[in-house]
Amino acid sequence: MARDTSLDGIHFMLPTPFDPDGEVNPAPFQRLLDCAVEAGCAGVVTLGVMGEAHRLSDNERRQVMDSVISAADGRLKTVVGISSQSGRDVALRAKEASSAGASAVMASPPRMAKPNDAAVAAYYFAIQDADDISLVVQDLPEQTGVHMSPDFIARLNTELPSAKHLKLEDPPTPQKVSRVLAATGGNMSVFGGLGGAFLFEELRRGAAGTMTGFAYPEVLVAIQRRFTNGDIEGARAIFYRWLPLIRYENSAGISLSIRKHLMARRGLLDTADVRPPTPAVGPDTLEELDDLLGALDLETGSL
Repeated sequence: MARDTSLDGIHFMLPTPFDPDGEVNPAPFQRLLDCAVEAGCAGVVTLGVMGEAHRLSDNERRQVMDSVISAADGRLKTVVGISSQSGRDVALRAKEASSAGASAVMASPPRMAKPNDAAVAAYYFAIQDADDISLVVQDLPEQTGVHMSPDFIARLNTELPSAKHLKLEDPPTPQKVSRVLAATGGNMSVFGGLGGAFLFEELRRGAAGTMTGFAYPEVLVAIQRRFTNGDIEGARAIFYRWLPLIRYENSAGISLSIRKHLMARRGLLDTADVRPPTPAVGPDTLEELDDLLGALDLETGSL
């Protein structure tokens, strides 16, 4: 089985915009999608952890999904998060996303008191049985408590025709990229995440790209393009130049709020509001962010 390269590249993980009253505000999705297109992204991902999908009602999820697919207008791939605590529910969400026109779906395992391979496999088989839409398996043990071994991931890739892609967020990610590619015989496309903090190392290990919400997706695109074209030193130089901001934006627990503030500054969002109990950052953090941006004097036009 040859590796599916259809999603290769950088995917912009989208936040869910809210208005000051806490309601979903779909208007900024057009700006977010335009940014992804102009940046040269391969696609976008909606209704992931960054999209606060676990804080949305089913009706809000549908509103977000439909808004993103409409704003994409066929210009790039659209991956829809469908993660659930129920195999039946995740299967229904897969069918719904497929009917709406999504390019692929992404699912992390359900949280379980006693995680085991049989239960996790059954969950993913339920998706395959419901619809043959391309599946991105999300390896996210920090959130799910489920640790998937490279051999188990290879089993999914072998036994489920739709399981062609992996979003890998199980640190240390570069090392696991190598182990997964070895276990799957290179037949699975592996994407990084975690804010792009190890993008350069992941690319060196054979990653197909990344799916993350760094507020400057054009930077990640520039890194991968240089790397893919053989300009390893150029890719490394851009990565290390932007790494301080990547690191700070990826601060555990408050990364989403920081990203939304950066996107609001860029005019991509109307507000930086998050939905409680997602934590919002305070003025001290914003002062630190101002200091960092001032010290780095970063300009995307010079990439």
